[in-house]
Amino acid sequence: MEYDELDGPEGVPVRVPTSDDYRTCSECGGDCYPDPTISVEGQGARIAFVCAEHGVQSLVDPFGDER
Repeated sequence: MEYDELDGPEGVPVRVPTSDDYRTCSECGGDCYPDPTISVEGQGARIAFVCAEHGVQSLVDPFGDER
């Protein structure tokens, strides 16, 4: 996934995806809702994007490049 980096509060960089494909259902093209409750113990923060009709479409790890 590619990101644009913006200046955040107090100089902390904020990364924003360049595309919304990560939150679009591959089957129906609908917008998926974020669900931060789906995670694996010891694997850090992950956010699932879930289609109401077709289930989980993607998992995003906002700190993946820090590990």
